[in-house]
Amino acid sequence: MHQALIKYTVMRLAIFVVVLIVLDLFMDPSVVWIALAAGISLALSYLLLSRPREQLTEAIVERTQRRLDTKHEGLDRSDAEIEDEADEAARARGEQP
Repeated sequence: MHQALIKYTVMRLAIFVVVLIVLDLFMDPSVVWIALAAGISLALSYLLLSRPREQLTEAIVERTQRRLDTKHEGLDRSDAEIEDEADEAARARGEQP
């Protein structure tokens, strides 16, 4: 996921910088200049970066699914198995189960 995130972020920043440079040729720098560049780069990013955005989304979904699968692995065990493991751990510590 990190690679997809870095790639998408760098591409978005590159579009923003290019738009800033183009606007610099036609306008004097101001807050409006930066806001206009942000708006234009947002629209261009939406139009031009659909494939990297989809790749990033897929990476996030895969990572989330892996985390959920790992988190729920222990929930598939029966109560008896969990109790047996707790009893064995208590015995290993020298406690009475």
